[in-house]
Parts: sequence; C-alpha cells; structure tokens
Amino acid sequence: MKRTIGITLLLAATPLFAVDMTDQCSAYLQLGTLYEVRALMMKPYASSNDVENFIQERVEQLRDPLPGGGYRWVRWVRPDGDAQIDKHGHTVMAVQGSGSDSVEATSKHTFAVRIAVPAKKSLFSRNNAVYIGSVHVSFTVNGRTRAKDEKIDQWMNPDTSHLIDLGAIADNAEAGLDASTSAANVKESLVEIQFFQAAAQDDPANPAYDTIRSLERIRRGSAGAYSVDAEIGKRERELFPSAEPIPLLTIMADLHRAEELIHSKKDEDHEKGAKLLRETLRKVR
Repeated sequence: MKRTIGITLLLAATPLFAVDMTDQCSAYLQLGTLYEVRALMMKPYASSNDVENFIQERVEQLRDPLPGGGYRWVRWVRPDGDAQIDKHGHTVMAVQGSGSDSVEATSKHTFAVRIAVPAKKSLFSRNNAVYIGSVHVSFTVNGRTRAKDEKIDQWMNPDTSHLIDLGAIADNAEAGLDASTSAANVKESLVEIQFFQAAAQDDPANPAYDTIRSLERIRRGSAGAYSVDAEIGKRERELFPSAEPIPLLTIMADLHRAEELIHSKKDEDHEKGAKLLRETLRKVR
C-alpha cells in the first residue's frame, strides 16, 4: 500500500512551466499556495487546526498588513445584513438639573453612532430613563476630520434610541454626550454609546484576490481534501488545458480508507476495501 501511495505522488507531478509565468503571476500564486495547503494536508501529523492556522496566516500575508494596523488590500463596506455593534455602557451618576455625566467612547470603521437606553441594565434588572443633553461625534475619513453635533435635550425611556448616520465609513470615531437621571435612579440607569461597524471586504484590485477567495472557500467548506482538489483542478485546467488534473488528496484519502477496510476483521469490509482500491487506482491511470 505504501508503494502504491508513492507511485501516486509521482504521477501527480504537473507541468508548471507550460505557460509563460510573466503573464500568469496571479494564477501561479494561487496554484502555488494551493499546493502548499495540499502538501501540509498530506503530512501525517498535520491536524485540521494546523491547516486552519496556515490558511489564516497566508490570508493575512496576502492582504499586506500595514505598519500602523489594518491591511493595504482590505476595504471597509456597509454590511448587507446586520452590522456588528461596538457597545460602550455607562451607569449614570448625575442627577438631572444638578449636573451631568460626560460620557465618551471611541471605535474604528464606524458608519453610524446610536445613543441607546437599553431595556435592561443587567440580565435580570430593568433599566430606568436617562436624560440626554448634547451629543458630539468627531470622526476621520481618509485623513480628514469631520464632526456632527446634535441636541437631544430630553428624557429617553428604556428600550429607546437615537441614531446618527455619519454618511461615510470613518477610520476612527469618537462620541461624547451629557447624561443624567432622576435622584431615585442614580446608579440604576444605563446609557450606551453604540458604534455600527463596517465589514471588512477583500479588495478585488489585490493581485492575490483570487488566491484569498480560494483559501476562504476551503476554510468554509466541510469537504476537506475534496475542496482542495477541486480548487487545484479548476486552476490547473485553466493554466494547462491539455493536462488532466489528478485529485491527489482524494486519492490519498481513499487509499488510506481502502487500507483500513482491507485490514478489517469483517469479510464484507475486505470486499469494500478491494473495490475502493481498484476504483482509486483507476483514477491515476
């Protein structure tokens, strides 16, 4: 069986220089990266976590990390569905009419800010009304600072909110407000500054865009070896039209399964193993 596996490896060699590499940089990058994933998955000691970590690290590299944080080839967009919300809560200490708390919070990649008085201040305790005065939002978009100021000047009951749309996706945003509550509800009233965050999206202009998408499909998929073989086969057919891709990982998995069945103590497993071995070897002829 080991000899059979070795022969399979030799038969899997691909004519890498069949196409001018200068015109196919992106395609070769994708194929080379997929070969790396395949090589790792073929190692007997490699776990699914090892593969997941490798893919994550490679995706990070291909997005081109910037020294100050973020990535060169990642853009931020409003999500199609519900946005992730970065919540900053404050328990109000000031009594309305005698003073106010100055509440501030910051976040990144924000497209809207919501001032909210949640229905509950804890899992089991109901919240109380909060008086909101002025709200100030300062945010930066492409290096330029903008600001929005709104006067609410009213009581906000539990489970109510006020939304401020920034009209853009801010690199950084800072929000501040004045809050107070009734004397009976000091330390019993909660107000939140909530930042609606944009979703990270890979930039199609990235030369490694197709490679990242391919790696993400493998990571999301549940087929494992079959997913990698499918990605490699698709790209090899595009680069080498006359070549017939060999599903190496699938063959390896089937050979190992055939070996297990053949060594089983059940006669029916022997027959299944022999049949699987014949069918698998037929794929490399």
